[in-house]
Amino acid sequence: MATIYPNKKDGKIISVKLKAYLGRDEHGKQIFRCKNWIPEKDMTEKKLLALAEKEAILFEYEAAAKYEEERKAFKPNEILFNDFVQKVWFPEKINPKEVRATTITFHSCMLKIILPYFEGQKLKDITDKHIERYLAYLKNTYRTRYNTPLAPKTIRHHYGTLSLIFGYALKLDYIEKNPLAKVETPKTTKQKVKALSKAETQIFIQEIQKLPLWLRTMYTLLLTTGVRRGECFGLQWQDVDFINKSIHIERSVTYTSMSGIVIGLPKTDAGIREIPLTDGMINLLQEYKSQENAAATAFVFHSETSPFDPHHPDFATDHLKKFMKKIGLPDMSPHDLRHTCASLLLQSGADIKSVQDILGHADASTTLNFYVKSDMANMRTATANAFNW
Repeated sequence: MATIYPNKKDGKIISVKLKAYLGRDEHGKQIFRCKNWIPEKDMTEKKLLALAEKEAILFEYEAAAKYEEERKAFKPNEILFNDFVQKVWFPEKINPKEVRATTITFHSCMLKIILPYFEGQKLKDITDKHIERYLAYLKNTYRTRYNTPLAPKTIRHHYGTLSLIFGYALKLDYIEKNPLAKVETPKTTKQKVKALSKAETQIFIQEIQKLPLWLRTMYTLLLTTGVRRGECFGLQWQDVDFINKSIHIERSVTYTSMSGIVIGLPKTDAGIREIPLTDGMINLLQEYKSQENAAATAFVFHSETSPFDPHHPDFATDHLKKFMKKIGLPDMSPHDLRHTCASLLLQSGADIKSVQDILGHADASTTLNFYVKSDMANMRTATANAFNW
């Protein structure tokens, strides 16, 4: 018999949830079916529960019969690629309760291109040739919404997402072999870090003074702390320590077409950190706070409808690109302001460990590889000093 869960209001049962356990599927996952039963009014509780038991027995029988029909009708080898991704792989492997918000955003960005491309194709019919044509399409034809080609690293990310999808399909016996097994992993080249020069940074700082206070605060924070876009929009007033002049990074805001706005943890464990603020940044935040709903759990940069909902993170990217074009500076994204922050810190004499902690890099090698440039003269001097020759 299905389990009975009475729902009471003002001491009276107004509805009953019926939950039937149907066993486990071929992968060991428990199978449940639920139904909400609403009894007639003015019924005694004793009579209501007696009827609920009968409904539970009937529901379990009907649910089991329906599931058996679905099981017989379902043919794994006939499933469409998109159906497998959206109904099997994504819900089971990219579960918001088990992975970081940044992981959800990462794969959702890949799927924005992957799903339309493979629309209508059966999962089992996709071969290594299809995958190779898709990668060639990304390299030679596809353009972003800013009319720019995809970076080699991004194409490699697409390969990675497809590899996970087909690897899971193989594990669940939806396919007999992984089509990516014969496809060479796309090569990547070391990307040059985009960052503003000191002179360009001064122009940027001068120009943002003309913007509304909240935008000026947002851009100054991105530039002077190096926080990621999602971390910036995840800030709540309780994370700003005006006494010790710092901010605590504890959450990140991302957006995906499949999940909407997601509030989760930063990219890595190292992303949970405390970042020092300059006196100028503290003063700017205090001025901005005086105009805002300063509740502890209100978001510093919130939506237009509620201070307790974060602003859409894509806004920063779209607005910054238009703003940079307007003031005649190089095309930049919020992440490029992060690069600018790191580059200027290192140029000003900050040590690698401090920059690593500010940026929230899990490994110092990330900081070194991205931001520290070798200088031939310095290397020659260091070699001569080391060997005294």
